[in-house]
Amino acid sequence: MFLKYLFFYLTCSLFISCNVKSQNEHPKVVVHYMGWYGEKSSSVDSLRHWKYGHANTPIIGQYDSHNKSTLYYHSLLTWAAGIDGIVINVKDSYDHKTMQLLFNVIDELHEISEDNFSLKYLLSYDDQGFDLQKPLDTTFRKMEDFRDNIVNRDHYMKYNNRPIFYSFDYPKKFLLPQDFRTVLDAVFTSEKPYLIWNTFGEGEDTKNFVDAYYPWVQPGGNWDKNGLNWGGDYLDYFYLSVNKFKKKYDFVSGGVWPGFDDRKNASWGGNRLISRQNGKVYDKTWDYVFNYQGKIPLKYVVVETWNDWNEGTEIEPSIENGYDYLIQTTTKTNSLKNKDLSTNEFKFKVAKNIYEAINELEKQGDFELSNTIKKSLSLYCSRRFVEANKMLKN
Repeated sequence: MFLKYLFFYLTCSLFISCNVKSQNEHPKVVVHYMGWYGEKSSSVDSLRHWKYGHANTPIIGQYDSHNKSTLYYHSLLTWAAGIDGIVINVKDSYDHKTMQLLFNVIDELHEISEDNFSLKYLLSYDDQGFDLQKPLDTTFRKMEDFRDNIVNRDHYMKYNNRPIFYSFDYPKKFLLPQDFRTVLDAVFTSEKPYLIWNTFGEGEDTKNFVDAYYPWVQPGGNWDKNGLNWGGDYLDYFYLSVNKFKKKYDFVSGGVWPGFDDRKNASWGGNRLISRQNGKVYDKTWDYVFNYQGKIPLKYVVVETWNDWNEGTEIEPSIENGYDYLIQTTTKTNSLKNKDLSTNEFKFKVAKNIYEAINELEKQGDFELSNTIKKSLSLYCSRRFVEANKMLKN
């Protein structure tokens, strides 16, 4: 295995030329987001996804992805940590509803803050939600919805005026890349979106049909029972390989993760572990971004993930880790973009206080934000966190 990656290093090093910090524009940092959670209810879908099990527990407890309080809270936290966009995973109608609610909340925050709030949004389509075979009816329907109702929203993320989106692929199990390309070319006659794919070299012909690649959290080899294989060899392979492809891609997306733990997942869990090593794995995966020198520009970095609690990859604040991973994320985005955002956890606690105030309104059946909360949100988005917190107490 070592000789394999050494070979990639020696052969690819001839083509290395572009340090990420020397690029004209800093890479955008986006975070992979799961919108599939539900609260306890009398329905058969009670505790949607929470019931499968999770390694850690949200600091706000188990929540409902369709609650606006949850979506305001998550949007404020990601923005406060220096993240540029939320990539929401969409597989089914439940995810799609979360997407609509989330995008509306982000739009509202832009309006309330008079655009001091800069967070954008984009999609990641889950391969499991597409067709297993032709005539690809579901794929056509989803891409038409993407074209007609999503990409032209005010705050959808674009590159060179073309929308971008991620695809989470399960190689040779669901939608093939050539079929995805056929549908995209048929649905989009202009401003065709960039399709960013997570796999190559796994039995599918991807290179001629996708527009960019990103790595996904994994060890790249066997899972270590102690969780010590965090994916270093895989990231070596990924970044070196994409710079060897004959096709010229406009950009590559990096990927960073804090760890992985699905040992308590009673649904699709595989007793798999990447130990977080007290934040060291997050540091190491970010190092690949800072040290990137490929000839293809690195334009995006996807944090994997915001809240996949079932697989233990979350950076969302938890009872076990507090706000540590948001502080760490802020440090990384500051360094990447030459910013000086505060790394004090107080601002994250204020976001939690805003969440609790909005959540209390929801419990009363009132989904209209009060003037006090709107003023608090406006102050928060101006980074006047102390004043935002005081406003809530008025």
